[in-house]
Amino acid sequence: MGYAVWAQQAVFGQDSYENTSNQTGNRLDAIIELLEQSRQGSIIQLNLTIIVFMMGLAFVIFGLYIGQEQKLSIFTKRLYLIAYFALIVPITVILVRYIVSALLSGTLNDPVLNVAFLLIIPVTASYVLMIVKSRHDIVRRS
Repeated sequence: MGYAVWAQQAVFGQDSYENTSNQTGNRLDAIIELLEQSRQGSIIQLNLTIIVFMMGLAFVIFGLYIGQEQKLSIFTKRLYLIAYFALIVPITVILVRYIVSALLSGTLNDPVLNVAFLLIIPVTASYVLMIVKSRHDIVRRS
């Protein structure tokens, strides 16, 4: 009978150890998943901050260009336009790439996707403003 009791204790002890090990493993998996989500959130926040900063800077450059257009030489006008498009084109590429990848992966309930769609509005408006401005300049020269 002593052997049977010892065998049962060994089995229950092993079972208890496996349960504790599984619980610890599950907790560690949950912690790792939360850390990954936090890291992904930090990366998204950094990208959004960079995009918003670049858009703000592009609109400041566009405002300066429009405000001082008559006083600027052709070289300075070209510098303004190059700086403007050097900021707007990468923003457009980043936003479109994110939107396409989110739509292809099927994450339609992603809140960052809504922000990306909202940021497309001022980017599109900036292209429209620049096209209207250039067409207005062409008509005025003729």
